[in-house]
Amino acid sequence: MDKNRILIMTGSGKGKTTSAFGMALRVWGHGGRVSVIQSIKHESGSGEVEALRSLPGCEVVCTGLGFTPRRNDETAWREHESAAQQGWELACDKLRDMSVRLVVLDEVFYPIRYGWLTEERVEPILRRFANEEAGRILIMTGRNAPEWCINLADTVSSIQEIKHALRQGIVAQEGVEY
Repeated sequence: MDKNRILIMTGSGKGKTTSAFGMALRVWGHGGRVSVIQSIKHESGSGEVEALRSLPGCEVVCTGLGFTPRRNDETAWREHESAAQQGWELACDKLRDMSVRLVVLDEVFYPIRYGWLTEERVEPILRRFANEEAGRILIMTGRNAPEWCINLADTVSSIQEIKHALRQGIVAQEGVEY
């Protein structure tokens, strides 16, 4: 059996989630089960989420509450922290479930950066996954991947923004941004 793989899609550019979802389609096309856990993001009806959910053996769970509040809004901050921790528990279940070939932890680096998920809590789970020989795949996406995650991964891609329509005042468009 092949070694498990950890891939990271990070950077300021557009396309990290899209890349992970493309790999989800690849795994599904080879008959594998796929589980996507989206941190931060909430149920928005985005096209790629709806497409994956329509495929048997693919699940997408949005565990976030949407835009992150400012830290001075203590109540909202704690609600988002709780949602991130519940999402992490679900992620751990999927990482242990040998029937799931690909786990995508979309936007996971925000809860790590905000301190909602600590290195001490996350790193041992990732290390255990990395050391398994079950031919499974973990993809982690989001801006600002921490160095300790990068060190555990065997493939890291940085997607950099060069130019973005939203910065030019062009509104989000169905099929492009969602």
